[in-house]
This record gives sequence, structure tokens and C-alpha cells, in this order.
Amino acid sequence: MTALLLAAALVATSHGSHLHDARYCEILVLRGTAPAATVTVWNTIGLNRCPSKWWRGFDSAALARELGATFVVLNGPRHFLMDSATASTGRVRSFHGKRMRKVATIAIHSYAELVQTPYTDRTINRTNTWAWNRGRTVFELIAPGGDLYVMQSYAQIKDPKLTLARLPSLGKRLKLPLGWHYRVRKLRRPLVLRARGSATVLQDDLQNTYQLVRTVRHGKRARHAVSMTGMTHSVPPSTPGTVEDHGTVAGSPFGPGRIVLVGTFGGGRLTATFRLTFPRGSIIGTTSMPFSISGNEIDFNGQSRFTGGTGIYRGIKSGPLATHDHNTLDGQNGRLSVTGSATY
Repeated sequence: MTALLLAAALVATSHGSHLHDARYCEILVLRGTAPAATVTVWNTIGLNRCPSKWWRGFDSAALARELGATFVVLNGPRHFLMDSATASTGRVRSFHGKRMRKVATIAIHSYAELVQTPYTDRTINRTNTWAWNRGRTVFELIAPGGDLYVMQSYAQIKDPKLTLARLPSLGKRLKLPLGWHYRVRKLRRPLVLRARGSATVLQDDLQNTYQLVRTVRHGKRARHAVSMTGMTHSVPPSTPGTVEDHGTVAGSPFGPGRIVLVGTFGGGRLTATFRLTFPRGSIIGTTSMPFSISGNEIDFNGQSRFTGGTGIYRGIKSGPLATHDHNTLDGQNGRLSVTGSATY
């Protein structure tokens, strides 16, 4: 499923109430190709409850051909968790006999934006206000460093049996990254969440969607020299067809931390994403490293980039970071070095 699911609908009218646990579905229509592609999001809220028989009758490839679109994503069923919402929305049209409302348009600048990575921020252009009543139970993610996200909708896409009653124990099922926590909390006062033109959202590994509520990052950003070393070893991968390394890192300017890297081999190089976790926040990034093999040893020499973070590293960016990794072919003796600079 693509990251476009993070579009997470606006409500279908200027103001909607009684939305808590309201079932809805979305159709996301991509037209054009990156960097000039556009996604239009259509939503059922306020028009129908996404009848199961109607929804199961859709085939995304067939619908894309029918609409003359590049491709279509069927996003649902889902259930909202806020009590009420106010937002600006667009026109209504029919899809196979049921009406849906245009709720968002998303510009797609690169194909990387079409890849869904759990627990990774996405910025969505929208303006809306969502409200939870006092006494309502909310379900939250706390990222390394203290950034807070609240679940705005749960999905019955990967798990059709997921219900509101099962959300309090969901934390036991989630494959949370190192340093992340799932929390269940009863509101002592109303919670109002506003998006003034944009919202930061992410999904967990079951495609439940959360919006960023609070960050701890403050102060001016500065450029820092990066000089890190690390030790890694391969573990059985969580995702079939990938390689996964875990280990420790240390050095300037972050201090000691942990690393998890997930990648694939192809064309004589390792292409991967990684997550660094430190006491005051976490950093995500990408790496691309050609490799050479000699005897029982393998050498990787390439570049990495920091692309985002949480806690004090929220918004971190870097240029190319020179990256070297020496390992044995069994993956159990990795020696990593990274140098360059980053701004946060």
C-alpha cells in the first residue's frame, strides 16, 4: 500500500459531528507521472457508510483504466476516532452507484513519495479542525525524544477484524521501532487538533493513521559536523526479501545510540533505509553503497543521507554522508563509519 493512504480524509461537510467510530472509505486517484503527478482523494463520510458489498466490488486496476488514471488506491474501510470535525471540501461524484466527496489534492514530486514506510512522517496539505470530547479515550504514539501523535483513524485493511474495542491492547501487536511507545489515555479536557494548511501524519504497521500533536524541537537550527562509527550484525529480516542489520553507533554530534538498517541487494549495491535512535530523539535516512567481495569479506563504500527525525532531530537534513562498512559474508561483524555534516 502506498504512502498516499496518509492523505487521511477531511470531513465531507463544513462541519461534521458524531464521527467517533464512523466507518468510511477513500478512493485515491493518481494522474500523471512524478514530478508532475497529482492525487485526488474521494471520501464517503456524510454520504454513505461504505457498504461492504459495494466496496468489495472494486478492482483498483480496472477502476484506474475506467477513470483514465495512472493508478488507483482503495483506502479502506477505515473508522474515524475524533468526535467532530470542520473542514473545507469539494464536489461530489458517483463511483459505481455510491456518492463520494473530493476532500484533498496532493502533489507528488517524486516516486519516493509513493512508498509507504511505517512510523515515518509525511506532510499532507489540508486545512481542518478535529475535536475529541472530554472523557474520550485516545490512542497515541510517543516517539524518541517525546514527540506525540494521536490516532485519527484505525484501518480494517490489513486486519479486517480490528475494532475500536481492540485498540486499547493494540500496542502488544505493533512492531514499534526502538524507542517508540503506544499509549492509551483518557482525556481530562477536550482535545482540539488544527491543521492550518498542512498536517504531519504517519501510519503504524497496520496502516492506522496518526497526526502529530506536539514536538519538542525548538531554537535555531545549526550545522554540525558528523563523524560516527558503529558495529552491526545481521538478524532475521522482518520483511521477506530484505536484509536487516542491528547494532550500535557512537560519535559526534549525537553520542551513543542504536541503528536498524533494512535494505536490498541489486545491481552490485546495497540500497537501504536506516533508523538511528538516541536518548533525545531519532533520525531516519537512506543509503546507497556499491560493494565488493574478497574471500570471506565484503566492503561497502557509498553515501547516506539523513531525511528526517524526531525529538531534537526533527527536520534534520544532510548532504551526502560518506559511508563505509566492512563486514564478513555472514553479516555478523560489521564495522561502520559515517562522515559529513547535518543541520538540525
